[in-house]
Amino acid sequence: VMTDLSLQDILPRATEFALSLSQVGLRIGLIFLVGYLGIRFLKIALKHLESILIKAGEATEEVPGATRKRITTLTGVLQTVVVGIVWSVVIVVFLEQIGLDITPILAGAGIVGLAVGFGAQNLVRDIISGFFLVLENQIRVGDWAIINGTSGLVETITFRTVVLRDLSAVV
Repeated sequence: VMTDLSLQDILPRATEFALSLSQVGLRIGLIFLVGYLGIRFLKIALKHLESILIKAGEATEEVPGATRKRITTLTGVLQTVVVGIVWSVVIVVFLEQIGLDITPILAGAGIVGLAVGFGAQNLVRDIISGFFLVLENQIRVGDWAIINGTSGLVETITFRTVVLRDLSAVV
C-alpha cells in the first residue's frame, strides 16, 4: 500500500539530512584548516631551528657558508617528510569523515611501504649514509677526496651523490 508523503513527513527528514551534511562539511573544512595551519607552524618552527643551528655551527666552521648549506639541506629534507606525513594524515581523516572504511587503506599502505622498503634497500641505505655524511660534515664542497678509487675536488654533495672533478677537469 502506497501512501502519499506530505510536506510534514519530508521536512523533518530533509532538515536532519541538511544538518548532518553541514556538520560533516564543517568537520572536513576544519580538518583541512588544521592540516594547513599545522604545516605553516611546522615550516616556521623548522626555519627557526635552521637559523639556530646555522648560528651555532658557524661559530666553529672553518669554511664560510658550509654550515648553512648542510643545515639547509637537512631541514629541507625534514620539511618534505613532515609535510608528506601531515597531508597523508589529513587525507586519511578526510576519507574517514566521508564514510569510507580506512582500515583496508592503512593495511594496503603498510604492505606497499614494506614492499617498497625491501625493494629499495640500497636506495634507503644510500640516503641514510648520505644523511650522516652531510650531518657529520665528513667531507665538504672544496675538499679533495678519494671515493671508490676516484680522487678529485668535491663540487657537490647530496644525500645520494658526491660529485668530484679530477685534475684533468673530468667530472
